[in-house]
Amino acid sequence: MRSLILNTGSALIGAAAIVTSLVLFAMQVNIERMPHGLFRRLSADPKLLGSFALAFLLAIGVATLSTFVDQARLAHVMLAVFWAIVFILISFMYAYRRALVLINPLRQLRILIHDTRKELRTWTRRAQRAMPLLEREEAVGATSSLTDSTHDLARTTFFQVNSQWTDGAKRAIRHAMSFARRYAEQGDHEVSGAALNAVIGINAAYIESKGKTFYANTPFVDNPFSSDSFINDTLEHLRQNLQSGIARRDEQQVEQTLQTMAALVRVYLGIDYSSRYAPKSHAQLAAGYLASSVQAVVPHDMADVLLEGQRLMGQSAQYILTHGKPDDITALSEKIAFIACTGCAKKEYHPVTMEGISQLANLTFDLIRSRSHGIHFAVGEVRRDIALVAKLFLKVPDTPLSSSHSTFLGPYYSSTSTQSLRARLTSLVNAILEAEPDNEDAKSVIQNIERWAEGLYQTEKELLLAAIQAKSHFTFDMIHWITGVTEILLAVSNAPACDHHSQNKLQEHARWLIAILTWIPDDKDTISFVENYQMTETLFEAALGARSRGYDDIAKGIRKNLMSWTFKGGKYQTGWNILEKGLCGLAAFALLVGDEEASEMRTEVGTRLSGEGAPEQEIRDRTARAILERAGNLYRQGHWSSQIEVAVDKADHQKLRPLLEEIAGMLMGRSRSS
Repeated sequence: MRSLILNTGSALIGAAAIVTSLVLFAMQVNIERMPHGLFRRLSADPKLLGSFALAFLLAIGVATLSTFVDQARLAHVMLAVFWAIVFILISFMYAYRRALVLINPLRQLRILIHDTRKELRTWTRRAQRAMPLLEREEAVGATSSLTDSTHDLARTTFFQVNSQWTDGAKRAIRHAMSFARRYAEQGDHEVSGAALNAVIGINAAYIESKGKTFYANTPFVDNPFSSDSFINDTLEHLRQNLQSGIARRDEQQVEQTLQTMAALVRVYLGIDYSSRYAPKSHAQLAAGYLASSVQAVVPHDMADVLLEGQRLMGQSAQYILTHGKPDDITALSEKIAFIACTGCAKKEYHPVTMEGISQLANLTFDLIRSRSHGIHFAVGEVRRDIALVAKLFLKVPDTPLSSSHSTFLGPYYSSTSTQSLRARLTSLVNAILEAEPDNEDAKSVIQNIERWAEGLYQTEKELLLAAIQAKSHFTFDMIHWITGVTEILLAVSNAPACDHHSQNKLQEHARWLIAILTWIPDDKDTISFVENYQMTETLFEAALGARSRGYDDIAKGIRKNLMSWTFKGGKYQTGWNILEKGLCGLAAFALLVGDEEASEMRTEVGTRLSGEGAPEQEIRDRTARAILERAGNLYRQGHWSSQIEVAVDKADHQKLRPLLEEIAGMLMGRSRSS
């Protein structure tokens, strides 16, 4: 028995040596391409080495037990040998499973994050222990400052003295980025994505450890503490990783890098600058890296990556708007518009233009809903960015059946889509109309709508004229968008929560906006093209809508626009019967308002018939005969698709017939006099 135990112990010692060599060699082969620091950390894993040490000790113990074998202690020795062998086998199995865990890259990343957080917490505890001494020193020489009054000055001093406190975190970032590049090159994007998530987690832990020691980069003041080397290194590593993905045309690696930058924007927005007025300078820096990275993708024919980049930029701008100032989103808005313009040069990038317009529409809506009162500059910049993209895209030839202009500019200008800006504004306005007069949120939104509408007519007039010049179906969208937004502005001005000043401003903006429709060029082809989209009907409906809301002055102004359009388009033979339709609509509207309006309309019709640019007599006679025929058949029944016909049908026929006959007589007056 003594020989058996001795031989068994010797065999176990050899087995322990063999297993240790094989497991450590296999593990090191699997992790040999890892960063040097992490390779040393995992190769010297204390749990793995401890399990092998335990196996060696137990094997030596088994061999040693052979010296204690005698008749009295034989049972105890055999029991000890048995359990020693069991624990050796358990130790081998644990070492094997531990080695599998250590060579798992996902596990390695978790170990990396855990160790980094542990190190950062250690530095935080050191700073807390040093605070009493540092606070006494600061109390002797510090000067009071309103901007720095809530900063953790003692911790700031400690971190400045111990500048090496971020070395471990920086090393962990380098290791994680090495993982990301290596596994992306191998096509294992699951691991590369986990590595980039580790970068996000390490940054979050760093911000938590640093606490209230961040300083914002304020304009006109150079603050040496505002620059953060850890954040700068992180963003630079991500930029290099993106360049590597672009060089290999690895779209998934590029998208993962962009998503990481966008996630860091959200993380950096959580930085406490110890002042509610401090700009979120580090989040803006990350957003700048994101925008530049998306722009760097443009020349490389990666439309899907650009679409994802546009969405990430838009989401980042929304987060900045929520946690920062409205003016902070203008740089991202400009980049989104710039990238959206690429669809004007390449047909494959048309969806990029659509996504850019969608993100700018989202930003506009979010600015309007924002509780901040300083959106005037930001909303104006976003509006100009949208106009820039739209004007450039209108230079692209339109498709004959399904208009590409209307489709790709639809997220902002569509009047039929339920996801467009106009549809969402309509829902928002309906909620405002139901709000109580003292509702502060409703008042804030009303003021933001007023700021958004200020100067709106300038960009929309340019777009309408550009659409008409291009003979694009987008003209339909612009006409109905103008009248629709005019109706929205009037509805908001009628809300219970709207004060007198905002009401006057909204009505003024509505007047300027609807007046855009008077700028249509005066030539036959243009008139015929625009009337193809029911300009006469649209103006008539706008006048009725303004009057139904109680704005008689604005309704009267729109009625004058309708009169101007009627005679501008009526002097041409276009086949749309603009003169007849417009005069019938004006007559029905005049009777709806009152006798005074009817008298004023007669006077204005006479003035225009006798003025320069009046329709030729042939057109006037043909129109007069059509009006007389319509006056003699007022009681005909029908399902009208025309609002003018509906208004004529519902008017007081006892008053409408003589008015129409009088208008017809005025049209034929020149031939009668001759």
